[in-house]
Amino acid sequence: MVDSPFPGYIEDAKSGALQVRMDPQGFVDMDKACQELIDALVAVQTDAREIGERQYWGLGEGNPRLSSAIELVGMFRDKALGGPNNAFDTLTDYIAVAQEIQTMFTAMRDTYARVDAGFAAKLRELGA
Repeated sequence: MVDSPFPGYIEDAKSGALQVRMDPQGFVDMDKACQELIDALVAVQTDAREIGERQYWGLGEGNPRLSSAIELVGMFRDKALGGPNNAFDTLTDYIAVAQEIQTMFTAMRDTYARVDAGFAAKLRELGA
């Protein structure tokens, strides 16, 4: 597990020591990064669906005597799509979180642009 920097940030925020710089380019970059992540997750999710729906795997699953091949293919399908803790559903959750983060930053950007003319002008200049 990675050490989180957030406890320190939270303490700094409580004490008033945390500084946040509202940089228009940062908001543009965050929106782009979120969208790229969402697009990549959707692509992987599509792969998971295709794996889960694949009819033929070439592992001998068509031979009733190879019960282990049939079982293995079933496990692969369930892990990709439909089984407990499957890739497709997990990716759906990740996509939802990335969309929420993107929406939150968009709302912050839009609110800040409404109250700061210079910030709004810079956003327009950046094409956001």
